[in-house]
Amino acid sequence: MRPKSMPRIARSSQILLFEQMRMLLSSGVLIADALSCLKDRFPDKAARLVLGEVHSQVSRSRSTLSRALARFPRSFPPAVTAVIEAGEQGGSALLAERFADLAERLAYEEAHRRQVRRACAYPVLVLFLASGVCLLLLGIVFPRLSELLGSLGGGLPPLARGVMAAADLARGWWWAAAVPMAVIPLSIASLRRVPAARHHIDLWLLRIPLVGSVYRDSTVALICKIYRSLYLAGQPAPATLELCEKLVQNQAFRDRLRVARTEITRGGATLSGALSRTGLFPPMACLAIEIGEQSGQLAPALERVSDHFGARARRRLDDSAAVLEPALTLCVVSGTGLILMSFFQAAYQVVYAAH
Repeated sequence: MRPKSMPRIARSSQILLFEQMRMLLSSGVLIADALSCLKDRFPDKAARLVLGEVHSQVSRSRSTLSRALARFPRSFPPAVTAVIEAGEQGGSALLAERFADLAERLAYEEAHRRQVRRACAYPVLVLFLASGVCLLLLGIVFPRLSELLGSLGGGLPPLARGVMAAADLARGWWWAAAVPMAVIPLSIASLRRVPAARHHIDLWLLRIPLVGSVYRDSTVALICKIYRSLYLAGQPAPATLELCEKLVQNQAFRDRLRVARTEITRGGATLSGALSRTGLFPPMACLAIEIGEQSGQLAPALERVSDHFGARARRRLDDSAAVLEPALTLCVVSGTGLILMSFFQAAYQVVYAAH
């Protein structure tokens, strides 16, 4: 099976794979033997298929482990294979440490994704349920009540008429809200294909209140975590920053990291100085990295920066959810309550007209 046709290994399976590789290698098991064990016993089928191909390459001495894994970029991107390649140069013990770093980094990214999904799940569920109730009342119940009252010689009360008028207006002019909701994202997506426009759009996204700060903090934490792993693996700063560029989705971050890499390569700048001039790294992060460089403790400094800004991003998400959920619930309950009140008034009018 060709590498491009191989299924992608799920992130949770990648974390488990790296942890098991660390355990086997730290126990003195050879790389080929570890792959032979995992390719038959690993619980994920996609991982077994990939590991079978990797074991075939490694056991026949056709390739190193990092090069064999690099044939499957969907599962093992360049930043992962670079860490593994650096670990191979130091022997099994160092390679086991690099697998531990990779497992920790992927676990951090997965935890952040789960937190974002949890923060969005409740508002989406509330909006879905409220929309269903409103559509049921406005699309089915109210028209039939109106017909029934008309046959009895009555009419809807003022509140119900107002709700029905608003519903009719929404049905007649729904496109006025739907078109911008569709056109704006499509326009932004189209403009992001232009490099110059993408830089400005992504820079503007970083300045959006709350969303931009959370994204920037989480990106800074991720860059520091990746840099720490590659630094411990012996990778030079320019190569490490180049891999960070590939992993960051925001074009503004990518462009500023490219400038920082150029300053380090050609101008001899320090990592902290180059990052501080990007304007996207908080001053506190740059100060901590500078102290780490001066004291020879760059790896612990990067770890502290990553932990601090990752925790700050999570706190901001939790605080936002704590404010957004009750506010959204209040709005939904108020709107639904108004519709229900008009419904009960109309139902009472039907009973009154019938008698």
